[in-house]
Amino acid sequence: MKKYIFLAAALLLLAGSAKAQENPIAEISRNPGWCTIFHRWGFIGDSLSSGEHEYIRTDGANGYNDNYAYSWGQRMVAAIGGATGENYSQGGETAKGWIDHFWDNPCNRNADVDAKVNPKQAYIIALGENDINTGIPAGNAEKDINLEDYTKNAETFIGYYAGIIQRIKSIQPKARFFVVTMPAGPRKFKAPLNEQIRKMPEIFEHVYLIDLEKYGPDYEAPEFEKRYFVMGHMNAAGYQWTAWMFMTYIDWIIEHNMEAFADVAFVR
Repeated sequence: MKKYIFLAAALLLLAGSAKAQENPIAEISRNPGWCTIFHRWGFIGDSLSSGEHEYIRTDGANGYNDNYAYSWGQRMVAAIGGATGENYSQGGETAKGWIDHFWDNPCNRNADVDAKVNPKQAYIIALGENDINTGIPAGNAEKDINLEDYTKNAETFIGYYAGIIQRIKSIQPKARFFVVTMPAGPRKFKAPLNEQIRKMPEIFEHVYLIDLEKYGPDYEAPEFEKRYFVMGHMNAAGYQWTAWMFMTYIDWIIEHNMEAFADVAFVR
């Protein structure tokens, strides 16, 4: 009997280990799943959060258009049905710039939308690509974040990034946040920023990680680019696919943390 009890325990341990290693987006679903429990969404990011389409202008130069209706955020809202969402995003945005353009003195290409108006139940933050080129250091989350006063955060990427979460929490304390690492790329540039983004769930309550660097596709793979990109930005199908990917990942997060999302209907 002891032999069988030991074997059963070992199998349970192995099952738990496999579950811990599960890839949340191994199979992309086209259904919103548990994302439907949120009725109001906010999407914080740069061009890739804005449905930006790249094209060749008549003068031969590259043109860029933030086409919000085609953004993955708006495709998510459309799939969820009955939900609303706002894009707090624009091409070229950085963590520091977001505070300037969407919070302190709203002045942005999305009709100067103000992130302080109409707080949401859930936010997805996808920033970092443009921060790489600013010269601002990645920083250290354990040292750069002042939990009592976000205006005293260090002037680093993660200081500004955490400041975004803190600002929104100041008006919507129970909002859920899904922070996104940048997809795999030149690691010497992206890895330090992604490392800091991964620390956000450890520091703040109600923050969850969407780890595209670990689980996401290779965005630079020829077949992926051919299917989903036009020049340096995604096409309409690419943004739609990204919406499915995010919904699949968030559905997985909620499924594995059901108790943590029990009160979302009271996030007003």
